[in-house]
Amino acid sequence: YHGNQDVYIIPVLGGVPKRITYQSFSDRMVDWHPNGEQILFASRRMMGQRSANQFFLVSKNGGLPEKLAIPYGELASYSPDGKQLAYITKITENYPFKRYRGGLASDILIFDLESRVVRNITNNHANDGKPAWAGDIVYFLSDQADDMRLNVWAYDSKQGSARQITKFKDFDISFLSAGPKELVFEAGGELYMMDLATQVYRPVQVNVISDLSAEIPRSVNVENRIQNMTAAPGGKRIVFEARGELFNVPVKDGYTINLTQSSGAFDREPAWSPDGKLLACWSDRSGENEIYLHDTQGKAEPRKLTNRGAGYGYALYWSPDSEWISFIDEKNDIYIVETESGTSTKVANTLWNLGHGSRHGYPINWSPDSKWITFALGAENANSAIFIYDVENKLLQQITSSFYNDVSPVFGAEGKYLFYRTDRNFAPHYSDMGDGTWVYPNATQIAAIALTEDVPSLFTPKNDALEIKEENEENNETEKEKEPSGDKDSASEKDKDDLEVKIDFEDMETRLMLLPARAGNIGNLFPFKGKLLYQRFPNTGSENRTSSLILYDMDKREEETVMEDVGSAALTADGKALLVSSRRKYGIIKPMPGQKIKDAIPTNGLVMDLVPKEEWHQLFIDAWRRHRDFFYDPNMHGLDWAKLREQYGALVEDARTRWDVTNIMSNLAAELSAGHTYTFGGDVERVSPSNTGYLGIDWELGNNNLYKIGRIVQPAVWDTEIRSPFDQPGVPIEVGDYIHSVNGVTLDPTKDPYAAFTGLSGQTVSLVTSKNGNNADAKQYIIKCMSQGEESRLRYLEWIENNRKMVEDLSDGKLGYVYMSNTSGRGQLELVRMFYGQL
Repeated sequence: YHGNQDVYIIPVLGGVPKRITYQSFSDRMVDWHPNGEQILFASRRMMGQRSANQFFLVSKNGGLPEKLAIPYGELASYSPDGKQLAYITKITENYPFKRYRGGLASDILIFDLESRVVRNITNNHANDGKPAWAGDIVYFLSDQADDMRLNVWAYDSKQGSARQITKFKDFDISFLSAGPKELVFEAGGELYMMDLATQVYRPVQVNVISDLSAEIPRSVNVENRIQNMTAAPGGKRIVFEARGELFNVPVKDGYTINLTQSSGAFDREPAWSPDGKLLACWSDRSGENEIYLHDTQGKAEPRKLTNRGAGYGYALYWSPDSEWISFIDEKNDIYIVETESGTSTKVANTLWNLGHGSRHGYPINWSPDSKWITFALGAENANSAIFIYDVENKLLQQITSSFYNDVSPVFGAEGKYLFYRTDRNFAPHYSDMGDGTWVYPNATQIAAIALTEDVPSLFTPKNDALEIKEENEENNETEKEKEPSGDKDSASEKDKDDLEVKIDFEDMETRLMLLPARAGNIGNLFPFKGKLLYQRFPNTGSENRTSSLILYDMDKREEETVMEDVGSAALTADGKALLVSSRRKYGIIKPMPGQKIKDAIPTNGLVMDLVPKEEWHQLFIDAWRRHRDFFYDPNMHGLDWAKLREQYGALVEDARTRWDVTNIMSNLAAELSAGHTYTFGGDVERVSPSNTGYLGIDWELGNNNLYKIGRIVQPAVWDTEIRSPFDQPGVPIEVGDYIHSVNGVTLDPTKDPYAAFTGLSGQTVSLVTSKNGNNADAKQYIIKCMSQGEESRLRYLEWIENNRKMVEDLSDGKLGYVYMSNTSGRGQLELVRMFYGQL
């Protein structure tokens, strides 16, 4: 309700919810204590190890929560007498990995709250979870049976034995809960109730009257969901892809057209033909991803160009004559498609799996005469080499040796040179840690190869000379100046139509030249007459975090900045200008220095008519298709994937919110029993968080019913990145001191102490404290509250230091301790930070 997940209570017949806990950290309701006066919840509010929760008990009337003497806990259920607690330390029964068998598999533990003895009542390699204690029986979910389906099991706490109760085969059971006389659970989208006396269960018919507001069709502005874009010849209109719709938008004046208008289909990767007549895109409107050709005015039905069936294609590249389209697919195969007949020809395969991210925008470039395409393919030494394919003769030839990594080739605008990126500037950067390690970042340079032997070097020595014109030449020049300006463009177009690209393949790499452009993190080459534009991204180690568009002038032989702070860039369909984005603004710029977006392309007209139910069905089918097309095992781990589409797809019709759809897709993916198959995002209901201010302390409630500092969280003495405001020089506040008020608000002992710190994250506040709890002795101090992230980091550093001290003490100083949270950036930082300090 207030932006954070907190504990609330509400009368069963309805009423105003009463807030019990106050925290930016998630406080998740777990169970009622059998006395009916206290609530058990799980939270990370005092946790150093950030991947687990702890149990807290709080009065139903509010107040200071009490942490239980259990190191970790997620879900739990009290015994009827309240003396024992059945709990789990990890939630894996709902993990998107069905039939999981690994280190995270959970067991059901019983903790005796008086003796503090723990016993494991399942002790197996299966997933056991959702304990629900009723009488002498602990009910729980487990997939320990041979079919590995989550079903209800019962553990008899008197006899110490367990047996299976339900035997669902098609769906796992979830959301198990016990009442006084019944057990309730969910399976396959239906609720079931089981009589505890007979252990007989039956489906429950639930009739909920609702306005189904999440399903109401509505207009949605999608300008913040732009994924891809393409510009018409001349750059007067743009097609944006946003949320699966294609919008034809004017650069300045005019109206916006939604070319697709279908919530039930996803249209993507638009590409405008060079002749301006057609727009190509991928669409799943047929049930599979196929290429469609659209009338750019949206007046005619799109024409389905391909019949590929299963599979996924990426960016589409038109040939200059608008007769061919090229692309790469999910199998790393490169194709060209004839736009008249739809005939597809496989050109090559990249050898190495590029991955989904690298295939997006994988560059395939056409020669100006549409007779050749060029691209990079992986070599056996793990580098890439440049290849050229002869469209007419269907001949593929390698033109660089792969001794260096060569990628992203493009033909020059005049058809005389081939430009590409090559990683060969090896300037080592040495570590400052004295370990002798080094890396070779920012190694990319730009290379050019003359396509024929008679094409001169780009760096032929210049020689200034006096130019003497004859009289008739001067007259000719005068006549040319009188020609209409349009004739020059017409002549240029005629020259382009007559252009024929010739290539001498023999010893082609020997004609290689390196442009004197500064080496670095270079990408996206754009050829123009006499110029080459490219994006220069921030170098490794650079403080700059934005990319620039750079121009290399072949005549001047120098770099010039076209535009700063460029997000993305693409050639217009005729190759004469660039469509760029910068901080969510879009514009057309010329290939000249000093460009900027003066008048941003209007995107406020990107409004779609959304029919949620249609989109939900599309999302589900797309999730099913993507797993079919991308999963590493074509046999789908032995599953009948088509059957699972029908089984889980039938549930989508009963979905009432986007969360329901996400849950269905997550369970479908989990059937593969594979890791890292997560589902998230979408139009789920959200609220703005209310950020709590923190002090880096554990609270206590004194005998005088006033809140005081029970403990100050302290990391290692050398960890200075974050400290409690009470662990700072010159602050005389200590453990045991009382905190009376913050910003004039007295701390209420009947509420969580953090209630007074709501909205104070990172804020400078006035604290009134005392040594003895007497207002007469209280003093005011000005301190700055910490944020949730700072509080979490502080407790994390303290937890690491406590572990290090324990290892040091137990080993008599012979062992060091390094905590690596993961194998990416954060874990690597901790490794270096702690390793060298303990040598």
